[in-house]
Amino acid sequence: MKHWKEIDFQNWLYGVKDQDQHVAACADCRAELERLRVERRRLTGEPQVSADFLAAQRRSIYNRLEEGRAGHWAAWQWVLSTAMLLAIVVGLTIPRWHKTAPVVSDDQFFRDLSAMEQTAEPKAIQPIHDLFEQ
Repeated sequence: MKHWKEIDFQNWLYGVKDQDQHVAACADCRAELERLRVERRRLTGEPQVSADFLAAQRRSIYNRLEEGRAGHWAAWQWVLSTAMLLAIVVGLTIPRWHKTAPVVSDDQFFRDLSAMEQTAEPKAIQPIHDLFEQ
């Protein structure tokens, strides 16, 4: 019989092929099967992790979660306080931006209108006259 090929070992690992008389007679193929069996047990076995390691890992995760919440809330506190301060400043300054026209009585309005009508020159010419009168 001939030695097993790599595909034969793979088929054995996946349970497609059974051992035959050659493996019982050949020390090399038997050694390779044993090496593959040990490697499969090592890879599929339970990991060797202590309870202390897992507890420390869990504590670390909880600490990071708590820090993340605190840091996230601290950022929002700055955003909210800045927004409130901006709203107060805008609320206090808007009434000053909105200027209302002075209240003028009807008599005053008609006097100003008649004074403008009796003047031959427009009011916009007065600054030009002031330049030449000096």
